[in-house]
Amino acid sequence: MDRDALELVRQAWRPLGKELFNGDPSSEMDHGAYLDYYTKQWHLMMGPTRTADILGLLQRIQAGKPRLEVLAQLQGKGPQGVGPVQADVEVPINLALRLISMMKFGIARGQIMPRRCLAWNQGSLKEYLADYFGKPPVLNCDRVRLPKSFHAWSIEKIGGIDVCFTDNLADHLLLVEDDSKLLIFHHVCFLEYQHHDGQNALFPDGLINETLRTLALLFPEAQFGRKRTRGGKWLGRKREVDRVLDARLAHCGNLQMEERQIEHFTYWRDRLVILKQAYDDATPGTLSQWWYDRRNGVQR
Repeated sequence: MDRDALELVRQAWRPLGKELFNGDPSSEMDHGAYLDYYTKQWHLMMGPTRTADILGLLQRIQAGKPRLEVLAQLQGKGPQGVGPVQADVEVPINLALRLISMMKFGIARGQIMPRRCLAWNQGSLKEYLADYFGKPPVLNCDRVRLPKSFHAWSIEKIGGIDVCFTDNLADHLLLVEDDSKLLIFHHVCFLEYQHHDGQNALFPDGLINETLRTLALLFPEAQFGRKRTRGGKWLGRKREVDRVLDARLAHCGNLQMEERQIEHFTYWRDRLVILKQAYDDATPGTLSQWWYDRRNGVQR
């Protein structure tokens, strides 16, 4: 299965440039997390589908074919003169969509919370994603600033918000379970490939760059990229629980103070504003939280 996944990467994703987002050479790329995702999605959505069929679907979707045309091609008549019914071809289409976008398209068997699954019903996938992510931010961010101390470790250890990781790009920076858990999309490898697509990009202009910057915000390389730092040790413990975290998660660089201003974020601005407010409103409940809390110097 890993060989099939790498073949999909080779054919469906554009070649990487010489440097990754943080300036490291592209030889540092690690595909382990995506290979795990590929295997999970294949078993979730598996029907009578071959890898070659999925690659053909991906090529049509990337070429901007509208959904109805992709569907019509799959429903073409077979050797016995009878084509598959629509329900049978939905499975490979949704699997292809999940593999190329890392978003939950279609309902899988035993799917948790199927209401949050996406449905591509018309137009091209690129048009669908432009509409999905294209809604302008609505929350007021005039008083929201993202200080250097605002990162994943402090959000969990001081704000009391459990940091969890998701394979679904649509859930990035989403607070769930009464704002007690934060979901973070950790697949830097996937984002790096999308970042190098240029004019052929499937996602809206600037979305992938901004997503990588949110990871640099929450996992600054200077604090999380080394095993001996406080952030590095914390992330190491997270890896012990979730062994398929992308190895490049803490290697997206560091943001300068100007880059940390909330107005420099568009696609993820509202979720960052909500997260910052939840973090600011959290009251330390343990001695260790009080000890590390630097948000209110006088109170401390």
